[in-house]
Amino acid sequence: MSAEVKAGVAPSPPYAEVAGASPISDSEGSLTAVHSNYVPAQMEKHLEFLDFNSSGDLIVGASSLTTRYWSGSLWYYRKGVVEEDITNPEMCLTGVDLETGVLDGRFVQDKQMVLGLDSGGVVMVNLTREQDGDRVTHYLEQQTAVVEHEDILTGLDLWEVDGSVATVGADQRLNIFSPSLALVHTFHPAHARFISSVACSSKPHILATASREGTVRVWDTRQTRPARTVYRSETRPPSCITWSGEQEIVVGSSTGDLIVVDTRGKGKENLFQDQIFDREVTRFRWSPDRSRLAVAEDDVKVGLVRVKEGQVVVDMVDTRHTDYVRGLAGGGGYGGYGGYGGHTLVCWLGSQGGQT
Repeated sequence: MSAEVKAGVAPSPPYAEVAGASPISDSEGSLTAVHSNYVPAQMEKHLEFLDFNSSGDLIVGASSLTTRYWSGSLWYYRKGVVEEDITNPEMCLTGVDLETGVLDGRFVQDKQMVLGLDSGGVVMVNLTREQDGDRVTHYLEQQTAVVEHEDILTGLDLWEVDGSVATVGADQRLNIFSPSLALVHTFHPAHARFISSVACSSKPHILATASREGTVRVWDTRQTRPARTVYRSETRPPSCITWSGEQEIVVGSSTGDLIVVDTRGKGKENLFQDQIFDREVTRFRWSPDRSRLAVAEDDVKVGLVRVKEGQVVVDMVDTRHTDYVRGLAGGGGYGGYGGYGGHTLVCWLGSQGGQT
């Protein structure tokens, strides 16, 4: 494996209430919000991701295949939107069309988002506003996309401490970007085969990647030999990963297994015996206090689990979706939705383990 480093260039409760949103400030509440001068006419068929900011505002990314080409869009909803309105274009604050499909997206700051694109690029999007008397109009403004992958993007994550971004792609490349999306490190090939997931640690410079070759590697980008393999299995190849604390990684496999791996080189792996998924694990998302982990498989099933002393403990399993689940987001609770034509969104209170 070679490493190349180069410098880059530049009547249900409100859904946000379930997510622990803070109330609208007096200064904001005194203004009359209006739609932007442009909102996409309809939401694409495939829902891809959703995320909350600290205020409870919500973004939703969607994609659709038109003839031979993928297109996408980003939708921004204010706190207080109810579940039934989240896929209704008339209820969004503003939105923007994208030239390609979207893979994932996250809030970097309350008014700044980073999106991973099918084109292999990443792009920053900012929420801006114009005030005219007591009326305020919002817009989503895209920066120029940064394309450093030679194939589609397959994973995106960020370090919450400073907003740095890590991406992996079908070109077997791992890229590290600064908060301004300047390329800081690139490693190629990071794995011998398709890289399915990337997860940033709570520690700066530390991250993990998973590949269909059956390995999980932990990276320290400060080292001359930055990668070491902490998990290897041909019978349970990893499909999705997330950190549990600073020393453990939860691995979701293409066979539906959940494995907790100790990264300190002790060869300790705890396989969850009571398998709750029978298909590939595709998404993880922690609650804000990191007490519970939402897990989605490549189907309609979502699980809510805890990791306790290196073991997976199941709190609940939900099968209310009618189509493939493609994203999870958590505030004070969780929200999940089904894409691929389902356009359904389900939320529940993680602390109670029940439906809202």
